[in-house]
Amino acid sequence: MKRKTTAFIAGAALALGIGSTANAGLHTMIPVQINDPAMVANGDVGFVHNTPDAIQFIFCDSQGSTAFCQARNLAGLVRSCSTANPAHLAAIHAIGTDSHVVFRWNAAGQCTSISVRNGSLTVPKT
Repeated sequence: MKRKTTAFIAGAALALGIGSTANAGLHTMIPVQINDPAMVANGDVGFVHNTPDAIQFIFCDSQGSTAFCQARNLAGLVRSCSTANPAHLAAIHAIGTDSHVVFRWNAAGQCTSISVRNGSLTVPKT
């Protein structure tokens, strides 16, 4: 009787996915999004890199005490901003292959905000 119970529990566990290969939790898969009226662009670096299209991108480039961020969405719309703000530079230096990047700009093309989210939510760059 004990063998039948053990076999039943093992079968039930497999049917429920218990003990099988685990998948990571929630993942965001955010393509490049540009909102012109709000003057904001964002996207998941890894997800955008992994897409089959050769159109969209999002990145920031640091050159010593200055930097700029640029994004292009699937429609081909490109937006960018530049900065010398130390807080913005610190955020840019935190960008990794699994980051979610958000940057905002003003009418003069200056970055007004740069935020970077790192963690398990974003899809890794492959």
